[in-house]
Amino acid sequence: MSFSDSQVKAEKAGVRRRNVSVGDSLFLVIEPLRDDGKGGGKSFEGRMRFPPGRKGKQVPLRIGVYGRGVGKWSLKEARDEWDRIRSWSRETGRDPRELKKEQQIQVQDSSGPTFAEACKSYLSHSSSKASKKEYPNLLNHQVIPRLGGDTPVAHLSWDHKGTGGKNGRERVMEIFRSKVADGKAPQADKLLMVMRGVFDHAIDQGWMERNQNPALGTKGTKTKHKATPHPTLPWDQLPRFFDDLERNQANGTLVLCSAVKVVLMTFLRVGSLTPMRWEELDESKDLWVIPGTRMKTGHDHLVPLTNPFKEVLDSLRKVSGDEEFVFASPRSRSTPYLNPYSINQHFIRMGYKGVQTAHGLRRTALTAGQDVLGFPAELIQRQLSHAIGDKVRQSYDDSTLLDERRKFMISWCDALLSQGMKV
Repeated sequence: MSFSDSQVKAEKAGVRRRNVSVGDSLFLVIEPLRDDGKGGGKSFEGRMRFPPGRKGKQVPLRIGVYGRGVGKWSLKEARDEWDRIRSWSRETGRDPRELKKEQQIQVQDSSGPTFAEACKSYLSHSSSKASKKEYPNLLNHQVIPRLGGDTPVAHLSWDHKGTGGKNGRERVMEIFRSKVADGKAPQADKLLMVMRGVFDHAIDQGWMERNQNPALGTKGTKTKHKATPHPTLPWDQLPRFFDDLERNQANGTLVLCSAVKVVLMTFLRVGSLTPMRWEELDESKDLWVIPGTRMKTGHDHLVPLTNPFKEVLDSLRKVSGDEEFVFASPRSRSTPYLNPYSINQHFIRMGYKGVQTAHGLRRTALTAGQDVLGFPAELIQRQLSHAIGDKVRQSYDDSTLLDERRKFMISWCDALLSQGMKV
């Protein structure tokens, strides 16, 4: 049985330095604990005979520190790096330690910015919401450890052959293909997109030659992944769903069950809904104003308050009216409000795994809103906070159609009540 990452985490430090084999002559080195309780760090070290054969000496080669983040290595990354080093040594007939030395010399000889510096610069110049959280996580945990934060960004150019004989394109594609092989095609596409952005930025800054972006998309980078719609129940099956929701055999709290009903009534993305604050309610205008920082579009979003919605809010005031958040977390875990994933988890506990999702309700609203209630698709999409029309229209069209949207929301909530939803 191969060693797993969870086993690496579980290994404890003791009074002596320990070497734990994780397979293929790769070892987890666990440093001893000091008297002050510190120490106990973990790192990876590969060992091979050089020259090959019985007469060769055992050559140790440190891969790096175990962990996540810049400069650290997961078990899989350490294995991939050790395979790369061993292959290079066999193909060139050279001491494996020379590969690391050559890499260090290349870094010292370069006066240009490193790859880590290029990533930091790219993120600081990017204005997208994803570049504030998602992109740093992808780069720091999945890209920089593989390409090397200290590697000069110019040495990752498409045609530049580094130590090991691989050019920048080959190194980038190794990351891409490893994700595809793991069955993570969507993540592979996103990683390639983010890397492409970093290298485009490096070209714009003059740190890399034109036409040398190693992360450009080609036919070979098109995955077979096809987006599938989020599952959701047909309109005529909602009565049974509402009956199951009301019986509450999944033992959902008042806050959680209320959040489910608000998702049904507003068909919002859960990430926009669960951080709802009481101060966002403008009850004089019967509106909930969601700040643009929580919306995918980046713009404030208006949700008309219907009578059923207000009844749910009245129930919640009894338990969270003194709190900042409407859906205040009863357990106060990672956030002071309900975890967005809790809603889909509740659907699973109700027995609707693979049948109903919170995001799928957006499709229900768009479909039933047209077919059952007879409202135009564009009006419903406005309430879904979808961008309407081309970029020119989006630039000039400031209309909110609020009165029409309010009529739709009233009809929608009434239709849910007629299907069996209780408030």
